[in-house]
Amino acid sequence: MRLYSFTVTPNNRKVEAFVLHYDLPVEIHHVSFKDRETESPAFRAINPMGRVPALTDGDFKLWESNAILTYLATKFPQTRALPTDPRGRADVDRWLHWQSCHLMPVMGALKMADEKDPSKLTPLLAILDAQLTGRDWVTGELGVADFAIASYLMTKIGRQLDYSATPALAAWLARTAALKGFVATQVKQPPVAA
Repeated sequence: MRLYSFTVTPNNRKVEAFVLHYDLPVEIHHVSFKDRETESPAFRAINPMGRVPALTDGDFKLWESNAILTYLATKFPQTRALPTDPRGRADVDRWLHWQSCHLMPVMGALKMADEKDPSKLTPLLAILDAQLTGRDWVTGELGVADFAIASYLMTKIGRQLDYSATPALAAWLARTAALKGFVATQVKQPPVAA
């Protein structure tokens, strides 16, 4: 199994962190943008979108970070990172869709400066804080939802947010940042200007 990745982006980091946290037998290949690797016909045969992350498992090719997370959790059930009962799985899917349809677009708009008001995240952070109140992990047990969501809140923008009104979220983020996989994928960032 081979993961094509570029650690510095949240979608890549979440998958790499998952692989490294659980010591999964997945080769991590960091693509070369300088060599335009993702534009090559060989890579486009893996992901016609020409983006990372992408995963190959024999002749099976998979792209989209949350799909890769759930595939790995299913393929390696010893991780216990994805419930097998219908309600538990639906709960995880809800949070994966929340991350990709709500959290990611606002974070992306802030990064691209299309949106200049970080308070646009306040309702989303309040929802996540309410979910985390009284529990250590998003769906009760450490799982793919934690990796998917945390990777966005560990970005430069995420580190600049004020979490004082969301103490359960702040505590969860500290726990998640201390996980072996996230520690291993931490990229040295330049200091935030005061």
